[in-house]
Amino acid sequence: MFELNRGLSHGSQDLEKTGAELVRDIEAFVAGTVAASSASGTPASLLDRAWALTQHCTDWLRWGSSGMPLTGEQIASHAEATIDILRTAGWNPSVAAGRSIRDAMIYAERTDADRRFSSDTRAVLADIFGLLIRALTGAPHAYYETWDEHPARAVEEVFGLLAAAAAFARTYAAAA
Repeated sequence: MFELNRGLSHGSQDLEKTGAELVRDIEAFVAGTVAASSASGTPASLLDRAWALTQHCTDWLRWGSSGMPLTGEQIASHAEATIDILRTAGWNPSVAAGRSIRDAMIYAERTDADRRFSSDTRAVLADIFGLLIRALTGAPHAYYETWDEHPARAVEEVFGLLAAAAAFARTYAAAA
């Protein structure tokens, strides 16, 4: 997470920057813990709007690009494991921090002892994220990594997107 000695020997300006980084890390961690542990339902209307954007095509929910079959539970579990990782590590989408949605999904994949997660489940989640962001914003296209890194992004939104993706996978991939 945060290195307490980072920048302390380089003067008061670095000390202020280090303090600001520490505050941001603490705020993101606390907000992520609260957001991830709060009971929050995803509005069905959001899932319905995102599903409508797919034109009800389900092949991409059933098969990974590797040719392996996928289940809604695998996809949803990958999203939830990502939430758990970000809740523990704290969300920080900067490249240097390595605690973005993408980083957490890859970490979940690498540490999954049951081998449920793969680049297939990660790719499907990326597609689901794009649909959900488009349904929320009305944008014609959205890429979740750019959305995640946006300076106005709040940690509650990140956990909300991940929870909505899990709900989407359980609702629509299970039906596929």
